Amino acid sequence: MTVFLRLWLLTMVMLCPLTMLQTKADVADIFDTTQIKQWLEEGRHWQKSMPDSAIIYYSKVISAYEKLWQEPDFSNLSPTQKVYLKTVLETLNLTGNIYYFDDQYKRAETYYQKSLTISQKAEFTNYIAQAFFDIGYVRYKINNYSKAKELFQKAGHLFKAAKDDRGFYHAMNACGLTANHLGNYSEAYSCFHLALKTAVAINDSLFISDTKINLGILYCEQENPEEGIKLFEDALGYFEKTNNSEAVSDVALNIGVVMKLAGDYNRAHKYMKKSLAIEEQVQVKSRLVSRYYHLAELYLEMNQNKKAYDYIRKTLAVAEEIAAKPFTSECNFLLGKYYFMEKDYQQAIKSLTIAVNESEKNNDQALMAQINLWYAKALFQLKKHNEALVYAQKAYNNAVKLNLLSIQSEAAQILSACYYDLNRPEKALKWFQVYHNTSDSLNLFEQQKEIKRIEARFNYEKKERENELLRNQTALQEIRLKNHTITNIVLALATLLSIVVIILLISRIKYNRALNREQQLLSLQKLDNITKELEGKERELTAKMMFLNQKNELIGRIISQLQDLQNAPDVNYKEINVLVNELRSDLPQGNWREFETQFVQVHPDFYKRLYERFPQLSSHEQRICAFLRMNLNTKEIAAITGRSSKSIEVTRSRIRKKLDLSRSNNLSSFLASV
Repeated sequence: MTVFLRLWLLTMVMLCPLTMLQTKADVADIFDTTQIKQWLEEGRHWQKSMPDSAIIYYSKVISAYEKLWQEPDFSNLSPTQKVYLKTVLETLNLTGNIYYFDDQYKRAETYYQKSLTISQKAEFTNYIAQAFFDIGYVRYKINNYSKAKELFQKAGHLFKAAKDDRGFYHAMNACGLTANHLGNYSEAYSCFHLALKTAVAINDSLFISDTKINLGILYCEQENPEEGIKLFEDALGYFEKTNNSEAVSDVALNIGVVMKLAGDYNRAHKYMKKSLAIEEQVQVKSRLVSRYYHLAELYLEMNQNKKAYDYIRKTLAVAEEIAAKPFTSECNFLLGKYYFMEKDYQQAIKSLTIAVNESEKNNDQALMAQINLWYAKALFQLKKHNEALVYAQKAYNNAVKLNLLSIQSEAAQILSACYYDLNRPEKALKWFQVYHNTSDSLNLFEQQKEIKRIEARFNYEKKERENELLRNQTALQEIRLKNHTITNIVLALATLLSIVVIILLISRIKYNRALNREQQLLSLQKLDNITKELEGKERELTAKMMFLNQKNELIGRIISQLQDLQNAPDVNYKEINVLVNELRSDLPQGNWREFETQFVQVHPDFYKRLYERFPQLSSHEQRICAFLRMNLNTKEIAAITGRSSKSIEVTRSRIRKKLDLSRSNNLSSFLASV
């Protein structure tokens, strides 16, 4: 289809009413699918480096679909229409992904929903599953874990029905994450193991390692850090072996966070710094900000307030740069804790006020409980008891919902102290009893946690000792068998092998010497024959060129004499003019045919090599290159081709430009090296 025809068809579709078309679906047959695929590929090209440019190309695809196929008939789609629709669906998904990774979740969901609507009407199972999965992650990001889990489960069923193992893996992995957030640890464990089983079945080491990380986090949250760290280190080893620095960074950060929770600050610091070093090299701000935040939090736990403050400022700077709003509340919370520990309570309240407002916008209940608690502590230190009561009560209520015993205990203690200072002993006594009860529960809980931790460590170490003993016994048995076999073989074959080797070496040396002498003689003889043949052809070609030049000069003189005779009396002007034109037209063609026949014999691969390296040269320019290869000057080339010297100079300049040669480079010498 020519460009003109495409433009005409598109113009007719745009100008004619849709009622003039046979069906709405016919538009897809008229529309240039090649063009929308080009737009899609351009968008993919810019997806990571320049997402704004990618959106421009994606918008062209979507706009074309919305204008040309407003009410499609999905009941009987042709193969061309299916390809067209799938291209549109891929474009919608990719556009949604750009907004998703830019934290614009509502805009992302708009495109995912459009994709879901079209794919459901067209009954494209894989695309329906993908749309459910993408919308699920949007709900996951805005903390709507119940809805996210429902969507992930739908996606998983559809991926399984379509026998899409990779899609099913991602869906099960996501189900495990949402179940973990909802506190359903047994379901999370089941989902992760199903994802791991799928990853093993398709033999994808990356998926296996990713699932081990999620299982490791789950083990750590279930007070089994040893097993969790073992899974982390398995994944870390794989990612280090495959040079996947991004994954190494993520796993190292996870290990650091677990170590911090376990109170092993030195190891936590080691792994977090390792993760930070990787991110500071690549400078992906969205990943760098989380590393700064976790280090700031760790330094506060270690009472290294100055370092904590430096990393809090770094976190805030990067978060503002990339507009990462969740970190605004978390960073200001850390900043408030820092000022509290420095006893600058007024400044602590300023930072905590920002943190409270931002956390309420994000509806992060766990973070709100912690911020409200520290807000109440700061207000209590400033003797603002009534305000402290409000925030301590909020912290306690949030902690009760989330079953956070430590925050319940501290909030009850502040409430009791505030009521005592306000001379309200009954309330103070009530909250002191709550504090005492929650402290006992917390102590019991901590004791149970410690018992579980000790039991888990004991079982883990016992299992490791048993495995190590078994591995050592197996290895020792294998070594004994190997040594016995090797000794017998060596003793039986040593003498025979040495004799055979010596005989073979002597024979081989003699044979190689004779063969080398024969090959050298043949090579020298063959090279000499080829050289003589080429020299003969070269001399013949040179002689031919001299003859052609002489013939051209002679023909030129004849033409000049005939032109002089045109003005003489009693001369037939027309016959002389015809003769001159025949001589001129025959001159370059005959010369070129004679020259090319000889030249190809002497330099058979010259044109092939010239075309492979410089395909932009025209056929005329390639011929001029052949003359230059023979070291002919401009005048000689002009004489042979029947063109003017100025025309040949212009052609030489064009050739030099296409070959990207400077003035200092000799054109003939360069062509001789081709």
